Parts: sequence; structure tokens; C-alpha cells
Amino acid sequence: MASRQQPVRVAIAEDHALVAEALATMFSLVDGFEVVGSVTSGDDAVALAERLRPDVFLMDVALVGLNGLEATRQITAKAPEVQVLVLTMHDDAATVARAVAAGAAGFVPKNAKREVLFRAVEALAEGGGYLDEQVMRPFLSAVQPLVDDLMSGERLTERELDVLRLLSHGRSTRDIAQALVVSDETVKSHLTHIYQKLGVGDRTSAVALALRRGLVS
Repeated sequence: MASRQQPVRVAIAEDHALVAEALATMFSLVDGFEVVGSVTSGDDAVALAERLRPDVFLMDVALVGLNGLEATRQITAKAPEVQVLVLTMHDDAATVARAVAAGAAGFVPKNAKREVLFRAVEALAEGGGYLDEQVMRPFLSAVQPLVDDLMSGERLTERELDVLRLLSHGRSTRDIAQALVVSDETVKSHLTHIYQKLGVGDRTSAVALALRRGLVS
């Protein structure tokens, strides 16, 4: 499977012995992979990563003692060359987000096909990342509103927010200029910047989007 001259060294952290054994057997039977260790606890996973430095660590979330996400966080801090691939039945967007935040380079649900798992391990071994298509869309859908809010909140200046608030109250360009003690042209310039930053083309769309994102009330 792997195209490297050296086999991909894989370690496994899984609290169910039968699952761990099945994973180890599956990888051992395929050319290009070498299973270097298997543990059931998060603490042992961190210790194994520091001692053996595998290329890729298959990490379940639910482990004995230290959970897989905290183990991932410690491994990425203590052995950053070890790439962690979270392999779990918990494939909701929140778990994916926590795994990414912990430093995992990939995420694959346990019901994925073996070819997907092999492909993910190879991608991580080559220095890339891998987010399985089963979890990618829900994950992106969950984080997109947060990204939108952060982008809009950070990019709009205080004066632009002032203009937007007055605009949401139905004030005209001249009214806004008088309220802020600036020229009409200055207000128009602020509006142009607001439209560009929010990705809209007119004041109605700008107000609607600002209300939806909580920028104005």
C-alpha cells in the first residue's frame, strides 16, 4: 500500500482488545505497514509515543484513564513528529473539532472502509492530513458560522459598526453623517468598506446579515 521505501510504523491506542487485535492484524497483513505497539490507556499511549516514535498513532477517544484527546494533546507536545489519526465511533462535529484542537492530523470514523483507513495513514505518514468525507461536511457546517462571526467581528472597525448600527435603525446617509459628525462622503466610504467585508451589495443585505450574526440589535 505505502509507496515509501521504509514501512509506515503504526501504533494503536484502543481500549477494546478485540478491536486492537483486529487493527494490528489488518495492518500487519499489508505490505508497507509495520505495527510497533498497541496500548489500551492514554497514559501508555503517550509513553509509547515518546519511546518508539511511530510515524502514525491510531487513537481512539475512549481509553482507559487519560482519554484519547488529552493523550493526543500530550503526544503532539512531547513527540511532535508522531502524527495522530483519531479513529473512533464518536464522529460528531464537536468531537472532530476537539480532536483537531488537540493536534490530531486526521480523523476517520470506525465504520470507514479499510482502504480509507490505509489511505489516511499513508497521508499522515507523508506529512499531510486526512478528514474523512463522512465527517467533513458536518464539521465544516458546524464551524462555518463561527468563522463568519469571527471574520466579520474582527474585520469591521468600531466606526464601521457605528455606521452599521445607525443603518439598521433606518437612518439615511445624511442622518448617519450628522449623527457621527462626518461628511456624507465619509459615510459612503464606510458603507463601501462594510459591503466589501460582509460580502454584500447593498444596505438591506448588510443590515440583514448584521442582524443574523448579532453585530447589531
